[in-house]
Amino acid sequence: MLNPETGRYAASFYKSWIMAKRNFFTIFEVIFWPFIGLMSIGLMASFFSMNENTVSFILIGAIAFSIVQVCQIDVAYVMLFDMWSKSIKHTFIAPARGHHLIIGSLMFGILRSSLVFIILVIISYYAFGFNFLAGGIMPVLVFLAGLFLTSASIGILVCISILSFGQRAEVAAWTITGIMMFICGIYYPVSILPQGLEIIARAIPLTYFLEYMRSFYGFGEGNVILGFALGLFYFLAGIIALDITIIRARRTGIMLRLSE
Repeated sequence: MLNPETGRYAASFYKSWIMAKRNFFTIFEVIFWPFIGLMSIGLMASFFSMNENTVSFILIGAIAFSIVQVCQIDVAYVMLFDMWSKSIKHTFIAPARGHHLIIGSLMFGILRSSLVFIILVIISYYAFGFNFLAGGIMPVLVFLAGLFLTSASIGILVCISILSFGQRAEVAAWTITGIMMFICGIYYPVSILPQGLEIIARAIPLTYFLEYMRSFYGFGEGNVILGFALGLFYFLAGIIALDITIIRARRTGIMLRLSE
């Protein structure tokens, strides 16, 4: 039998599983859009006759973007589904705090995005001859751990935005990853960005995890330790900020306005 603390995490995981199972369009998030994104980029690379290293560079970015997008949306769904069904207040009637909801949904996000990763790695190998495991299993696991940590922070930021600004903030679930795609060098090195944007990119963990993975394909080195340090800082700060936001949402009444 689960102890109360573990049970709260498990309940959040189970809720994410039930919502995904009932949502037919989940298949688009896990298979369709990641497949379209990878194939589009891969075919473009083939059309321009890019060399093997360049193809590796952009395919790593395409795979990373799909993983982050899928994982972070599962964390964001903690608030999005409740907001859409106008039941946010019911979630917080239960004796669960913000970190229970986030970590439970993150575990489900890791499960789904790991499936996405396996599918994309297989497709990239057979369609474009790109071996994602060329650097070994351990670098891949480090890379994935970094992406999951980054995804958690993005999802937390979306949840905070919803509890702060209401329905107007739901667009953050899709725009934040788009902004990070532009800044963090998903398809190009951050060194080509204007200096101000490069400084911002260096403050985002995803930049370092991309550089780390690409280092195994001949593209310099990535400071993965700094990436994890930043990622953990943002994650812990986000958890604290979420708990503060939940308390404020109760006091200001926005939690009731987002519920029936």
